[in-house]
Amino acid sequence: MIGVGRVLREEQIQAFHTDGYVVVEDVFSPDDLQPLVDDITAEVNRRAELLVQQGELSQTYAEADFERQLAKISLETDKLALSIWNGVLSSPGIFHLISHPRLVDIAEVFCGPEVIASSVYRLRPKLPNYAYGAVPWHQDSGYFEPYCDHALVITAWVPLVDATEANGCLWVIPKSHEHDVLRHRLHESGRYLEIVEADLPEGQAVACPVPKGGAMLFTNRTIHGSFENRTDIVRWSMDLRYQSAALPTNAPITRLEGDDLPSVAAGVPAACYPPEADFLVRSQKRPNEVIRTPEAFDALRRNYAPQSVTNRWGVHWAAPKAPADHS
Repeated sequence: MIGVGRVLREEQIQAFHTDGYVVVEDVFSPDDLQPLVDDITAEVNRRAELLVQQGELSQTYAEADFERQLAKISLETDKLALSIWNGVLSSPGIFHLISHPRLVDIAEVFCGPEVIASSVYRLRPKLPNYAYGAVPWHQDSGYFEPYCDHALVITAWVPLVDATEANGCLWVIPKSHEHDVLRHRLHESGRYLEIVEADLPEGQAVACPVPKGGAMLFTNRTIHGSFENRTDIVRWSMDLRYQSAALPTNAPITRLEGDDLPSVAAGVPAACYPPEADFLVRSQKRPNEVIRTPEAFDALRRNYAPQSVTNRWGVHWAAPKAPADHS
């Protein structure tokens, strides 16, 4: 493991395994996050200018700061916010965050030395008082292939501003990862999966504030959600996922003995989440196959031909694009 002692203590590792989550407050410096903030700001300005030209927005609100510009825009239209969340963008700042050495160090602790950056990364601009801002209780595995239910796909939830109870930090049910994947249904909004209250396990839900520069780590079976943003700022965050390269993956890599290879007969899927493209982010055995540049990352995302994920819950989504979990 490379540099693990810099970012994780033994008690943090134990908390992750025992409770299904842990908050680590000192993963990134401000300089680590600024390139992504700059990329997002540039993209918001570019798309806002187009909306102004089309007569759908009165101004770009470019004078507002990072936490407030999209909030002001969204008082007029939610088109811009909807156009950039989830995994739509693949900028250099996103790539550098996903591949940040300290974050991959953490992933290596839990996933081993052959680390896949899972396809399911998401940009989350949680808007103030927005109709779809509250996200119901769910497990990330509810969105993934059933074959991967008992594998570990770790989420690193990274706020780009201080995440507080007021602006919509995550909540979790500790030790809920000890359960199987529970029954999910389509939320009334048509945008999310949810576990209904009657199916939730016993346990006191816990709010998990995370300061800017920190990260919250949890497993794919940890039950979590996030509620309304009651402030006037945007709770910007990214959630990133990592897994062992031995698990099903569509990353363009050499498969090794013992890896889970796709097999219709054996029920092994192409990836834990086939609609999007995985990539190798760290490797001792195939270092030449690691994606090392933003250009290669962007090309991989753009050229990948999506495959469907098993519709295990029989839902019909309101959104036109393939859904993925919303933390």
